[in-house]
Amino acid sequence: MDADKKHRPVIRALCLFIIIAAVITVLGCNALNEGSGVPTTARYKKVLIIGIDGTDPKIMGELMDEGLLPNFVRLKDMGGYSTLGTTIPVESPTQWSTIATGTNPGKHNVFGFIGRKPENYLPYLTISKQEGGITGSRFVSPVEGTPFWKITSDAGIPTTVIRWPVTFPPDEVNGRMFAGLGVPDISGFLNGYRFYTTENIDRTQEGGEKIVKVVNNNGVIDTHIIGPITGKNRERAKAPMQIRITGDGAVINVQGREYPVRAGGWSDWIRIEFEAGPLKKASGIAMAYLISVEPEFNMYLTSIQIDPEDPVVDFTYPGGYSKELVDEIGLYSTLGMPEDTKALTEGRISDEVFLEQCARIEREREKMFWYEFWRFDRGVFAFVFDTSDRIMHNFWDEDVLAEDAGDRLTINESVRAYYVEKDRFLGQVLDRIDNETALIVLSDHGFTGFRRAVSINTWLVENGYMTLTRDINEINEEDSGDLFKYVDWSSTRAYSLGFAGIYINLKGREGRGIVEENDRDELVTEIIGKLEGLTDPETGERVITRVYRGKDVYQGEFVEKNAPDIVIGFRPGYRMGWQNAIGGMTREVFSDNLKKWDGDHIVDPSHVPGVLFTNFRIEKQNPNQVDIAPTVLSMLGVDVPEEMEGKPLN
Repeated sequence: MDADKKHRPVIRALCLFIIIAAVITVLGCNALNEGSGVPTTARYKKVLIIGIDGTDPKIMGELMDEGLLPNFVRLKDMGGYSTLGTTIPVESPTQWSTIATGTNPGKHNVFGFIGRKPENYLPYLTISKQEGGITGSRFVSPVEGTPFWKITSDAGIPTTVIRWPVTFPPDEVNGRMFAGLGVPDISGFLNGYRFYTTENIDRTQEGGEKIVKVVNNNGVIDTHIIGPITGKNRERAKAPMQIRITGDGAVINVQGREYPVRAGGWSDWIRIEFEAGPLKKASGIAMAYLISVEPEFNMYLTSIQIDPEDPVVDFTYPGGYSKELVDEIGLYSTLGMPEDTKALTEGRISDEVFLEQCARIEREREKMFWYEFWRFDRGVFAFVFDTSDRIMHNFWDEDVLAEDAGDRLTINESVRAYYVEKDRFLGQVLDRIDNETALIVLSDHGFTGFRRAVSINTWLVENGYMTLTRDINEINEEDSGDLFKYVDWSSTRAYSLGFAGIYINLKGREGRGIVEENDRDELVTEIIGKLEGLTDPETGERVITRVYRGKDVYQGEFVEKNAPDIVIGFRPGYRMGWQNAIGGMTREVFSDNLKKWDGDHIVDPSHVPGVLFTNFRIEKQNPNQVDIAPTVLSMLGVDVPEEMEGKPLN
């Protein structure tokens, strides 16, 4: 008894220590769990987001009805399925930035693919902001808002984000990030393929600058690979390449390494090292497709992409993660958009070769996904597949995929095959997730046809809002007045740039603005009134579903300087012309779209919603992109910032 009394203080102290330790453990988990856990207030231990760019609800519904997407139906029955409201304009950089930040473009500052510098009217690509050449560059993120992955990282929650668009340079996260759309090639461009040929091809045609004329000298071709801009003279670095014809194939020799390739086949990854200045080198990788060796030699070479084992600029965080992936899955594409739609639309590769390229890229992506999935035990994991978007842009209209075939869609086999393949992948995911995982599968937008191009700059000229220094009848394909080459700003009141916007030439905002602030609203009203009645003279159809005032659809600090004053929501079948997007025009307002690129989504948001599948019930009515980030945070027990405009889905 006395012994028991003697040890009671020790026992009490031990119990108190255990209680205090337990409290500390609980409080620690509720806060940061030393950077490796989730709050105890979380409703789910894990949130898995899978983005499939451009997945269309019309196609999805048709294929589900046909019984071809059993796993999407399975997910729908597990939780919920809905269309997902989109942001205007319906351009991927805008959509994914809205999904990530839970805010409108007025707050995150991405109003589309193309922005403009009001002081000189010049366009720039919003997805990759670069200062200087890539070998001496400084890159900055174009997104001004706060994406959910920064918030989860700051809360100490493990966070992995792979190939989310408009994430270059990658953010520092509490985990890993692999930047998506916006990662440039080794030269700092978004595309830079080359086409090597012994044929005499007209180099004035579209893409002619990418043709490299070669000579077959008794089965040997000596040529070069073009690299980044270097030196004070801003010249392109070059690496020698020799190609030896060997029967029905060839052997490519680059810097002492040999890469055999058969005609009608792909090479392995080719490594190239460029002299990038005194004591500086830039490493790149590329892949060749040998089209033919006789009677003419023709070979396609992809863009020279950043070498993930020796990156000239980091596209992952941490920087060593890119090499870690190589060690795990082998060499892979690093370009933000490696699916070469340019080579396809310019006629350098066939449909079959393009689809082979897409299939290889998808295999790489799935390997990346599973590598991360198997070590995903808490926090958030977001992964975006975007090859779907590239396929649908180029395999959509008329006999390929028509919206005017009665009540049912005629779906091209390539499009159908992609959806079916993603259903197979989804089935594997569903078989492997547990009941502590919230799953969100979504797309940023749907799709529609692109039959007729519209030049709003030409319309502005015809209606007296823009003045040129030359007759518009002198405009042609070779000289469409890009970059507002022939605009007389002293008498121009409005201009169009990008794929949906019109800007007022406002005094004090634009470099040579002439419209007074007091006159702006009246001018906007006048232009909107006329545009709403715009019809296609060939068909008599109305061209526009709705015209928006920029200040009505955007709110935030970036509206006044960067947002369009007018935003056009086209009807399906119509889209802004390519020339208009970079400050050019055509002679006529309307022209047929004759390009391979015959599917698009830059129309009114009402026509191209995205899709949303979850393994939990969707309680919010009419879910929108701004609701995704708040949902992620809410499920992980993190307070939703006031700046986010959406609400959790349940």
